[in-house]
Amino acid sequence: MKSGIISLLCIISFAGNVKMPAQSDNIEFSCMKKQMASNQCHYNFIMDGAKYRYVDIGCHFKKKDQVIEKVKDGTLGLAKGWKIACPEVKEQPTANDTTAAQGY
Repeated sequence: MKSGIISLLCIISFAGNVKMPAQSDNIEFSCMKKQMASNQCHYNFIMDGAKYRYVDIGCHFKKKDQVIEKVKDGTLGLAKGWKIACPEVKEQPTANDTTAAQGY
């Protein structure tokens, strides 16, 4: 009986000392969109190739840089996936790219 209680206390103390891993340092801000009708701001991030989002209900943050800093600090939790798609970035043709200038 005593050994069971002691082992239970050891397990509880061990579980209390385990720390959750911090968010990755490889966080890239992708885009932000405001929905004025529902008063929500959607922030999309890419972390280690996976898509994450933060939804600010009420748009409390005035600047997107505040949100980015809080995410990098690990004080804001991110949800998996995007609710609002980001526009694709189109590559601009370079000056050395002759096929784009010729229309091929």
